[in-house]
Amino acid sequence: MRRVLAAAVTVAIALAGVSVAGAAQAAAPTVELNSQNPVTAEPPVSRPHTRSCTRTLADAFPSNAADGSAQNFTGTLTPPASCPGPWAKVVLDWTTSVQGRQYDRSGFLDLGATQVYFGTTYEPDPDGITYHFAKDVTEYASLLHTAQPFNGGIGNYTSSVYTGVYTQTVTLTYYQADRADPAPAEPDTVVGLGSPDASGSTPTVHLTAADLPRNITRAYLEVYIKGNGCDEQWFTAVPDDVAAKFPAAGMCGGGPYREVSAAIDGTPAGVTQYFPYIYTGGIVPTLWRPIPAVGTFDMSPELMDITPFAGSLVNGGSHDVALTVANADDVWNLSANLLLYTDSRARTTSGGLLANTLAPSAAQHTSEKSNSDGTVTATVKANRDWSISGYVNTSAGRVLTTVSQHAAFANTDTVRDNGFGQHVVETDGGWNRTVRSDGSASTHTWSYPITIDATYQITDDNDFTLSGTVDMTRKLSDTAVSPRGVSIVDASTDEVNSTANDQRANGVIVAADGTEWQHYVGADDTGGWYDHYLAAAHGYVTADRLLTWPHGPS
Repeated sequence: MRRVLAAAVTVAIALAGVSVAGAAQAAAPTVELNSQNPVTAEPPVSRPHTRSCTRTLADAFPSNAADGSAQNFTGTLTPPASCPGPWAKVVLDWTTSVQGRQYDRSGFLDLGATQVYFGTTYEPDPDGITYHFAKDVTEYASLLHTAQPFNGGIGNYTSSVYTGVYTQTVTLTYYQADRADPAPAEPDTVVGLGSPDASGSTPTVHLTAADLPRNITRAYLEVYIKGNGCDEQWFTAVPDDVAAKFPAAGMCGGGPYREVSAAIDGTPAGVTQYFPYIYTGGIVPTLWRPIPAVGTFDMSPELMDITPFAGSLVNGGSHDVALTVANADDVWNLSANLLLYTDSRARTTSGGLLANTLAPSAAQHTSEKSNSDGTVTATVKANRDWSISGYVNTSAGRVLTTVSQHAAFANTDTVRDNGFGQHVVETDGGWNRTVRSDGSASTHTWSYPITIDATYQITDDNDFTLSGTVDMTRKLSDTAVSPRGVSIVDASTDEVNSTANDQRANGVIVAADGTEWQHYVGADDTGGWYDHYLAAAHGYVTADRLLTWPHGPS
């Protein structure tokens, strides 16, 4: 029988009146819908009740200089003397304001060669909007104990048409650890490998890992990923021969399956499936006002456990880390970091690879059907089942690690209206599992279902009709088992459902509207239970219901 462990339950319900002007986007952003500032249902980053110190990286810093050219904020980040660590948490806060007309853009923050944040922006409206997000960056604490050059900002283009300039205030806040809020076990060393771009012509990029610690016990490859152009919404791409049937529609080809795989010194080392992010100008801009799609502002990096390769990484040499985007059809922004745990009781460790069944590419199957109503249905499926085993000789003895994955992908796309309409149903799910001979184990499970129905009738930027419905979900769970048999479960489901339309005729807004809701239910970053539902219509929130249990229901 499950019991509620804490009596503190908060419930908030808010209703707001609505009004709407209009919006549209075709070849260029022409959104004219004034809406409230964006809101999301995800839980906020918690803050320890300990002494804290804040470093400012940017203060009302514009994304563009006076001449309109793009610019980044730069400097040197030094650890605060009043909060020397260890830290219970380090939090990145980023507040952005923008007004006018502009596309959604990408933002990033690098500390030295290590990317610690990547995400996209909110498209503005004529009256302007302001939004804030926070990210827990404690995993990079090993970098923060020494001075680090920083470089960050929003890559933006301005002109007499694209007038929106993103103004950014960015800070890092360090929270001292104490007995009640101890420092978490984060990587001992973080090594940034760089930020190359892959593309359809160069789907594989190579990075060099050198000067690594000689006493690694565990190793993870962290990869930030973003598709662009035709691969912004890669899950709506169709097989090349289907795109060729509707040349006037200019459909994106290459098919809908994407994954990012890694190889170390030419040997397959890991693979990750990529969440189907949609940016705030995606499909129909009014879909995302004021609730953006899942994960828009902070695009979480993917993590691959490459511990079976630790034995080869400690040999003192340099190593080639290759990243490949399967079926890449356009430009992909990639950035990779190594997160390394080391043996404090040994100057060196050693080890080797024992078994590896990871194939260089996934098994894919495509079927197509021409229907009597003139539509074409393409179904693409892909599967992964593999395992890699290796060992590391540590001061505590030999530890054997086996990393395995099961992944199943299916995308069915019915193309109608001579290529100007699509109905896409995609499922993508599976698990990654790590088992160690010391009795510890962990399992990460994901499910990314998405359904899209959209129709596009576009003459030019002054004459078009866009309509669409999107239902997308990110369902995650993490289970860890210690040698004592204690299990810790962290699970969440985040769903956004939105319907909208934009229409412009002879340069005049004819219709622009949208309704949407988001529901997040699951654990917050303290392990408490967080259940938040938002609904909106015409650009304004109509319902806001929040239920929390500080220690979670049980």
